[in-house]
Formats: sequence, C-alpha cells, structure tokens
Amino acid sequence: MAAVAFASIASSTTLNDGTTYSYVHIQPQDNKPYILFLHGFPESSFGWRHQIPYFSKLGYGIVAPDLLGYGGTSKPANLKAYIMKKMAEELCHVLDALGIKQVIGVGHDWGSLFLARLHYYHPERFIKYAFVDVSYAAPRVPFSVDAVNEFSQKMVGYPIFGYWHFLNDPKAGEMMDAKPDSIDSLLFAKDPKFMSDNMCPLGAMRSFFEQGKTGPLASWVTPEELGTWHKIIDPSKGGCGPPTNWYKAQIANLNSQDEFALPEEALEIEQPTLLITCTHDYIAVPKMQVGAMEPLVKDLIVKEIASGHFVLSEKADEVNKTLEAFFEGGK
Repeated sequence: MAAVAFASIASSTTLNDGTTYSYVHIQPQDNKPYILFLHGFPESSFGWRHQIPYFSKLGYGIVAPDLLGYGGTSKPANLKAYIMKKMAEELCHVLDALGIKQVIGVGHDWGSLFLARLHYYHPERFIKYAFVDVSYAAPRVPFSVDAVNEFSQKMVGYPIFGYWHFLNDPKAGEMMDAKPDSIDSLLFAKDPKFMSDNMCPLGAMRSFFEQGKTGPLASWVTPEELGTWHKIIDPSKGGCGPPTNWYKAQIANLNSQDEFALPEEALEIEQPTLLITCTHDYIAVPKMQVGAMEPLVKDLIVKEIASGHFVLSEKADEVNKTLEAFFEGGK
C-alpha cells in the first residue's frame, strides 16, 4: 500500500460515500503533466516502485493509487462496488480533490483494462495513454471466460484464462493467503513459463495452491521488495481476497449494462497511445494484444520488450525509457 511502500509521499482521500483511496502523490515541476499509474493484480502502487522515482526526477507529477480492494484503499465485499464506471467516477473525484484536470494514463494488467474504462467514460481527462502488457480493448459481447479460452485455444493452442475460474471461487483469496511462498513462486517466477503453466490450464492454479507448490524466484525481485510486498498483502490487511473481486465482477458481467450503452465512437481513442507488449508473457500474448487494439486507436505506437508479465520490474530501465520517449513526443 502507498503508506507502507512510500510513506513520505503517500496520502489519501475519503469520498462522500466513505470510500477511501490511498495513493502516492508528487507535484509536477517545470510545467510537466501528471502521470496516473494504474496497477494490476494482485499488486498496489508498489508495483510502480521503479517508475515513480524515475519520472518524478524528470519533473512529472505522479498519482499512483492503490485501486479499490488493494493496499490502503477500501476493500468492500459487495461486488457492485467494483463496477468499472463507478470506480472510474471515484478516481476522477480523487483527481478533482487534488486539483488535477488532465493526466497521462499508464496502466498495467488490470490497470490497463481499467484505463480503457476511464477512457470510455472520461476521455477528456487524458492527454495520452500507455497500456503496458495488456492492451486496450472495447466491449462488443457479454464477457465469457469460456469463450475467451476457446478463442485462445484456436489462436495460441491453450486457454489463457484458465485461472479465472479459480479466482472466481469465494475461497480463492483464503487459499492464496495460506500459501505465501506459493504466491511468490507464481508471481515472481524465474521462468515466465512456470507462471503460465500453473495458471492457464483449467484447474492448474487451484491445484498449485492446494498442493502448496513452489519454484525458483526471479533475480529481479529482491528480499527487501518481497518483505514490503508481504506487508502490503498480509491477510490482516485484507490479503488476496478483495482483489479477486475484480475478476468476480467481470465474470458476473456487472459492467455490461454501462459498456453496451456507449456509442461506437466513444470506444475509439483519438489521443496518442502506446502499447508495450511482453515477448514472454504467455497470458497477455503480444499478437492478441496488438490485434485487439489496432482497429480502435488512430495514433498507435507498439513496442515489444523481451520480458515476462511483470515487465515493470523485470525490465524497469527499458520500460522507463520507452515511456519517457513516448511522453516526450518521440517514437
């Protein structure tokens, strides 16, 4: 959470309905814009630990929230709290409280999907967009895990979302919390294939935690970072359960009514947009990410980095330089 990982630059805002958002906030310098960093599952603002100091030193303003269900932000049990349009409005209220009108939006994993929804409902708030690892995609049909898995089976030869069924289980968070070494081994695997092999096949992720499997850790995660990560995701602070509500809400199609009401033109992106794909991510497969995005974005730059899913840490320098070039107007 922001207060654990970034105590000196952490703050929070409580909205009228009592929902509290925790976030990193750094003022811009030299008329630089703000960057809004949106993390994925099951991280927090700590996922941007290599980007926050880099871009703040360049003078950019920073807002990096713990999204709903994560870190120091509220963790409601009601799935309706995780409807994307509602969360988008909440985050805009946070920006309003900070006096921020426009930002450069950067998302990773679920943060990319959330950034897409922020574009649907509040495109006027964004100067540019950067989608890291997971692309922008527009809703066209009700969401179905099985349909995605059938499609990916044809495209790449295996189901990319096999693990979603496990995360939809009410006890998934509890099972993950009970096996912290297994969580570490899965998320910070030395070999990216270890992650996908134990998440993509149907039933594999459940079996992984039931058996308490472990594997070698990547060199890009330090013992100190793991210590901070465990403090943030500690079961006494909510653990892994609340973050799974993002999956549960999507599987329940709680976003469909809002999304299908949007006109087609609202789904297109006019602003300059960057997509960073990851060669060795076998869930967010690069060719599938690019294919989903190209028809909808008028000014698109695509860069591929030889990395697994957690590219923000694994290839932090390359990510930072790629983002910087895009922010500054280069290719």
